[in-house]
Amino acid sequence: MLFLQVLLPVFLIILSGFTLEKALRPDFKTLTDCSLYLFTPALVFSSLMRQELRPDLAGKLFLFMLLYTAVMLALSRTVSRLLRFDTDTRSALDLTTVVMNSGNYGLPLAYFAFGQAGLQASILTFVMFSIPLGTLAIVLAQGSKAPLGQALANTLRIPIFHGVLLAVLFKALGVQVSGTLLRPFELLGQAAIPLMLVLLGMQLARTRRLVRPGFLGLSGALRLVAAPLLAWLLTALLGIQGVARAVVILQTSTPSAVLPLLYAVRFGTRPDLVASAIFVSTLCSAATLTVLLYLLQ
Repeated sequence: MLFLQVLLPVFLIILSGFTLEKALRPDFKTLTDCSLYLFTPALVFSSLMRQELRPDLAGKLFLFMLLYTAVMLALSRTVSRLLRFDTDTRSALDLTTVVMNSGNYGLPLAYFAFGQAGLQASILTFVMFSIPLGTLAIVLAQGSKAPLGQALANTLRIPIFHGVLLAVLFKALGVQVSGTLLRPFELLGQAAIPLMLVLLGMQLARTRRLVRPGFLGLSGALRLVAAPLLAWLLTALLGIQGVARAVVILQTSTPSAVLPLLYAVRFGTRPDLVASAIFVSTLCSAATLTVLLYLLQ
């Protein structure tokens, strides 16, 4: 029942994006820019303005993000050394296990599963994990040649953070935004969730072939099995409770993120492995996330 209520709508929208890409091949970059620079920042800003901000939750989620990312990276590197992966394969494993799809997949999934009650936690989780997605993922893709300062600067240019900062500033100063002014942001934000899933489907349609089943199985196990166990442990240690706990665990147990594939293509870091891992982990997540939803219920 949970699969039908929560995951099936997600996969049907992903399938629509997959079909759209195969049939019409629309401009992927333009749609991505619309999501990144317009719809998603509007969703973040309007949602935060409508809800009471909880600094305690934000602080815990930031600490969760740091610990989670560090442990997953250490786990990936340990496995790579034990299996004696070459540098590019090791980077590909890092990219497909450390950074999850908390945006295109996780945000809609958390919304469908927990509705408005979990929206603030899901957006905060999305924002927090945009930090390693926009910095660490670039560093991993470039290896030792990564300009860390440039990666950090790129993160500050992401409009999502501007939406967060503006909402926090308004809240801190007690500025009230009228419903008339806030309504356009809400309408724009409503397009963000379905567009994220459509873009994910389009990206999956671009995966030409699967390579190295052993690598894909290892990457999938780390992303879809080890990651939920780690999230479960860290939320208990940090005292994250209630709906926020369920949202954080669910959102950080999603498949491999799509954006690192662009980094892998740009820097030649085994994009074939990265694309295949994204495809396989997304398909397998239908089973793993269904089980996880039952446990969280």
